[in-house]
Amino acid sequence: MKAKWVWKNGENNENTWLCFVKKISLDTAPCSCVAKIATDSKYWLYINGKCVVFEGGLKRGPSKNETYYDEVDISEFLTAGENTIAALVWYFGKNGFSHLSSGMGGFLFEADVNGISICSDNTWKVIKHPSYVDADENDDKANFRLSESNIYFDASKDLGKWYAHDYDISEWENADIICHAGEGAYGGLCKRIIPQLKDYGLKDYINSADYEGFTATDETVLKMKLPYNAQITPYLKITAPPGKRIGIKSDTYDDLEWETKSIMAVYYTGDGTQEYESLGWINGEEIYYTVPAGVTIHSLKYRETGYDTEFAGCFECDDEFLNKLWQKSLRTLYITMRDNFMDCPDRERTQWWGDVNVEMQMMMYCLDEKALLLYQKGVDTMAGWAEDNGYMLTVVPSVTANFELPFQNLAGIWGFWYYYEYTGDRSVPERAYEASKRYLLSYDMNPDGLVIHRQGSWDWPDWGDNSDIAPMENAWYYMALKSCKSMAELLGYDADIVLYNERMMSIAANYNRVFWKNGYYYDNTTNGKPDDRANALAVLSGLADKSRYDEILKVLKTAENSSPYMEKYVLDAICEMGYIDAAMERIKRRYREMVDYDYSTLWEYWSKDGTLNHAWSGGPLITMSKYIAGIRPIDTAYKTFEIKPHMCGLKHIKCAVPSVKGMILLDIEKTAERVKMSVTIPENTIAEVYLPLVNNMPPETCEHEFTVTDGYAKFIFSAGNYEL
Repeated sequence: MKAKWVWKNGENNENTWLCFVKKISLDTAPCSCVAKIATDSKYWLYINGKCVVFEGGLKRGPSKNETYYDEVDISEFLTAGENTIAALVWYFGKNGFSHLSSGMGGFLFEADVNGISICSDNTWKVIKHPSYVDADENDDKANFRLSESNIYFDASKDLGKWYAHDYDISEWENADIICHAGEGAYGGLCKRIIPQLKDYGLKDYINSADYEGFTATDETVLKMKLPYNAQITPYLKITAPPGKRIGIKSDTYDDLEWETKSIMAVYYTGDGTQEYESLGWINGEEIYYTVPAGVTIHSLKYRETGYDTEFAGCFECDDEFLNKLWQKSLRTLYITMRDNFMDCPDRERTQWWGDVNVEMQMMMYCLDEKALLLYQKGVDTMAGWAEDNGYMLTVVPSVTANFELPFQNLAGIWGFWYYYEYTGDRSVPERAYEASKRYLLSYDMNPDGLVIHRQGSWDWPDWGDNSDIAPMENAWYYMALKSCKSMAELLGYDADIVLYNERMMSIAANYNRVFWKNGYYYDNTTNGKPDDRANALAVLSGLADKSRYDEILKVLKTAENSSPYMEKYVLDAICEMGYIDAAMERIKRRYREMVDYDYSTLWEYWSKDGTLNHAWSGGPLITMSKYIAGIRPIDTAYKTFEIKPHMCGLKHIKCAVPSVKGMILLDIEKTAERVKMSVTIPENTIAEVYLPLVNNMPPETCEHEFTVTDGYAKFIFSAGNYEL
């Protein structure tokens, strides 16, 4: 790239906002023009007074030494004659669990317009936005896990519409050149692969009309209601005297467990009628405006933004508890997607790999293909931040050297192959393989043929008590080895397969000998009883023989040590053993309080002590679509797949699964006398479709051939719509 990184020298403090403007003259409007834009840390792009990109840029790159750049088609916004290109740039100026600061604010722009090269350089005009002022020292700061800061905006110092075409910038300074593209603290440039944010526009709160024309006579907290937990930027239009302070925060601002704070905004009023939108996003179901006396409200609104994907899948049945839980799982997944998959949108916004692995599995059943790109970006980061010494970091980006939670890393390696099985996308194995191999081979084996315990930075197998570490760790390691072996076979690394086989054979030969005791898998727990997680992973890894399933089920029906994170794997194990009714019973028992609670998202723990926004709790979404509706691939990328509904006492199930081959649809109704079922099979696929039998009797009349097996009539269908 020809462009240069530009900034204003001396303006590198935390939470700095700069305005950049470039005026260009064109003979004709361009037919096409794609701009390349990079920042540390975020930007808002305006052309001829119109907002073209709302919150562009990504937290820094897929490795320690790279920065993402956006490609934005700006052709429709340019006209013949003079044009004004403007950008508001927010420099975080600090690290966080999801961002490694370059240490230097920066802005880079390059576009070719009708043969004219427009590049950021010292001809661009710049000013520090005077309205973004220092924090009130009496306020709590956003917690250290967040790279974003609270935003303080003083309207009395506002520049007005500085990005408009006719705004006078003659007194602004020229930008300072920091370095050439690809150089300096920003490092190399890497193209953004995920879409720009989806902007839903300004909307009224549910109760906005209640406060139109309201004038505060005393300081008043207005609790504005959102329709669901959303990522939003709050807006106000008011009349006020100057110097009044309006605070804006959400119901997720206070983290009582860790005694930390999320992001808030403060607006200091100008004189008269004014409007303002705070650009730092927050989330929640209620937004609190603290309005002082003398302020009149004309309008309170919000702008929802979020990852640009569609809610493509669905699960509906005649049990409202399950419907509500599926929707809460979906909403929680969506609120934990933005620049990256994250654990929660309030406390951390961090890409913990255990969370990502569950979120990836969930998205296969409910989101469109654009969601796959966020996982691919995560894998890029996971591989790019892996250390040469074999450390695979659990939090990426990471500002902590060698931060590693081995159980989450092993789950992530297992997930790389899971993703390939659902999508047929070789790019993830290709990106992840070398880092995965180095990590697995950095483990050592015990003389007893099992893996030596690896504590990592924090000995964390899961939240909750009574974790049985050794059988869990060996099962996870075995699952990761199988994944890496499959990736090696796919990619042609035949020499590596011997290494994986040796270790897999060693664990398989010794796992049952060491851990199978008295009818369950056990090594050591605080309460001296078998752990549901250890026994579930024995099943999912394939180390548990099917002859032991009945005994393992007794453990999984009674032990409830798992947090909502590992509950997903416990439910998977119960279903894989064929006891789907038991999985349904466990879901209703363990999720009852979470579902009944009047909130649209799921919790970090079984209690409300943690955040209320953790998608790792959404495993039942998978259970319902994959096992109760029974839709899952048999061959890679749904070349052959199965529709095998397990009614679990339900009378009606409707399910849509957005496979990479197209939408798979199921609609089934069951009465005491008959079952009616319709399915849609996408092009270039073969489906094994199972129609549940009534009283174990096969269909009396049917135009399609079938075989009877285990209480089902089994059909083989190619693409099309079928009524049974």
